[in-house]
Amino acid sequence: MIEIKGKTTPVIYIKIKEKGNIEALIQEISKKLNNKIFEGSLVIIENPEVLSEGERKKVEEILKKLTKGVFEKQKEEKEENRLLIINKSLRAGQRVEHRGDILILGDVNKDAEVLAGGNIIVFGKLRGIAKAGLIGDESAVIIALVMEPQMLQIGRKKAIPSDSESNSPGYPEIAKIENGEIILEAIEGAERWQKLL
Repeated sequence: MIEIKGKTTPVIYIKIKEKGNIEALIQEISKKLNNKIFEGSLVIIENPEVLSEGERKKVEEILKKLTKGVFEKQKEEKEENRLLIINKSLRAGQRVEHRGDILILGDVNKDAEVLAGGNIIVFGKLRGIAKAGLIGDESAVIIALVMEPQMLQIGRKKAIPSDSESNSPGYPEIAKIENGEIILEAIEGAERWQKLL
């Protein structure tokens, strides 16, 4: 009933492929995610609209027990718009745009730009400009193993770190909107990713 993607990053994508028995769905999620490797990960649910509100709450409850937190990602018009994977680092002057989520398996260097309609995940150093949720989605997040951006934007909210704020604390961070402002938080279980820095 479900498909799990992104097992090698601090973010797990769970695609609900079809609506079935809710108890069977919860059992399947528990079985597949009941592993220490998923502790502290964030979960993005694709196709949450196939579940009723009550069923979604049950699924979110079990996911919150097994992982760091849950974000819902509504179904998009085309399958190919969901996730763009960039398997390289971006140099100064390079720019990547995509209406869905972007996963970068490398660094985003100073003066490089990443613009996404959805979330941005940088499996490396983010030292350039990252703009997420540009189709008006203020629930979008920006995640990086090393967060040292020139500028962050989520939806219409922007944040330009000062010199003192632009130094990475040495562990992966997530940028999200809370109380109308962009904040940075450590990802729980971040010590698992330290060897990748």
